[in-house]
Amino acid sequence: MNSPLGFRMATQEGAQWPLGSIQFSSSISIVCGIVAIILYVWIPSRNSLKELPCINPAKGFLGFESKVGSKRKFQESGESMLVQARERYPTQPYRINVEMGERIVLPPEFIEEIRNEPNLVFEGSFVEDYHTHLPGFEPLAMFHHDGIMQAVVKKHLTKVSASIIKALSKEAEFVLSRDIGNDPEWREMRVLPLILGIVSSLMVRTFLGEELCRSQEWMTVTQQYVHNWYTVTPKLHMYPRPLRKIVHWAFPECRRLRALAKEAPRLLAPTIAKRREIKQAAADAGHEIPRFDDAFEWLEEEAAAKGLVYDESLVAYFQIAMTLGAVHTTTDLLEQFMIDLGRHPDATQLIRNEVIHHLQVEGMSNSSFYKMKLLDSALKETQRLKPVEMLMLRRRAEGDVRLSNGLVLKKGVQTVVDPCRMRDPTVYENPNEWDPARFAKLRSQTGGAKTAQLVSPNRNHLGFGYGNHVCPGRFFAVTDLKVTLCHLLVKYEWTISPETNPDPRAVGVLLIPNPKAKILIRKREKPEIDFALI
Repeated sequence: MNSPLGFRMATQEGAQWPLGSIQFSSSISIVCGIVAIILYVWIPSRNSLKELPCINPAKGFLGFESKVGSKRKFQESGESMLVQARERYPTQPYRINVEMGERIVLPPEFIEEIRNEPNLVFEGSFVEDYHTHLPGFEPLAMFHHDGIMQAVVKKHLTKVSASIIKALSKEAEFVLSRDIGNDPEWREMRVLPLILGIVSSLMVRTFLGEELCRSQEWMTVTQQYVHNWYTVTPKLHMYPRPLRKIVHWAFPECRRLRALAKEAPRLLAPTIAKRREIKQAAADAGHEIPRFDDAFEWLEEEAAAKGLVYDESLVAYFQIAMTLGAVHTTTDLLEQFMIDLGRHPDATQLIRNEVIHHLQVEGMSNSSFYKMKLLDSALKETQRLKPVEMLMLRRRAEGDVRLSNGLVLKKGVQTVVDPCRMRDPTVYENPNEWDPARFAKLRSQTGGAKTAQLVSPNRNHLGFGYGNHVCPGRFFAVTDLKVTLCHLLVKYEWTISPETNPDPRAVGVLLIPNPKAKILIRKREKPEIDFALI
């Protein structure tokens, strides 16, 4: 059988990397480094794309703006650059140096043309951008190796089971009581740590089951991994890709990532061993072998189907990868949604009434979630106004691609799409206004049920992507959001703290909720629902 996703091989190679044991001469490495830097600075783009205008060109070397400088400039003022670019090149592709490197920005007219293009691949972009070739970054390989992560998500999380919904609800009740409490008096809380704690806990409950969902040791390892990864990734982006194999040894965050990548599997080993013993004992006794509805079981099944080794490394790296991907995006949307609701108390009450009604009729279920149309609409509206990134549908050309305008995207070129249709007045009436009922109205129109739901991708709303690489985990993420919001809306009421600026912040390509945002929150006096009874 194959080693799981190449993880062991990567770890073994990583063990040979420390500076004291590098096997090529230091002089050769210095020369190679200088050559790489010169090429990186002096070659601003591929020759085939030089005819495209560039918003923030790297102007060369020795006293002129370098590629590093243009990247930093985008990190600081990317939002204003994109506004100017839309005005200057509304229907024309152009180049831009973002923090990850040069990108070809395609206007929305190209969305349908590229949505299912087999030579434009998300995984290729991810691999190139997020350092999966470096020791300590092995969990990131879960996003592209052997398709096991996609298989697990598509087979087990596209339609979330009733047992998972019940487990999520139980965990949400515990976490909210722990983190917010039951005080009827107003208290001030920062939104980000509150939401991050809720989402992380529910994610761990889903993937690692009851044994580990409240393990502080595991939560600490995963949270530290995510923190160090987010901290060091933009630092590494400032170096040419060939040099990252050398410079990463100098970053303390990378040293920490290597240590955490070794520690995480150790924490899961006892649970895997215990489950093997339980299954073996049942088999020896002639009983039905028990099945666990969590990531341990799902990964074991998919690993067997793909001929991969199932062990603690596979499970640990899967969970870390899901934390990096799902926790970030789910936290981002829920955080901004709570801010939006805090600014609109009348809308909040209407959504609360809808939630209470459907919970009373059908309880906590996929059916009741489907009927919470105003809640679904309001979430999609928040995602429309504040997507995770200002440039979306990232792709890497794995082969030459000729576009309808004659532009040839050579292999290795990376592209993104400008999601400006999400605020286009010809598409959405009053596009800069938060209208919680906007998509509920669209959903009632002919064909709206297929395009206006939160999980439904369409070319005018790219919140979960579009085409072949639409987010496969969106169904679970939406269920997670609705379970959490059912508890929050029924049990609590909140408003924005007076000094909080509710507007999101642009950081490079990211568009994030105000990380310092605070709410005033308290327990409602007489919640209409007892979640223990539904």
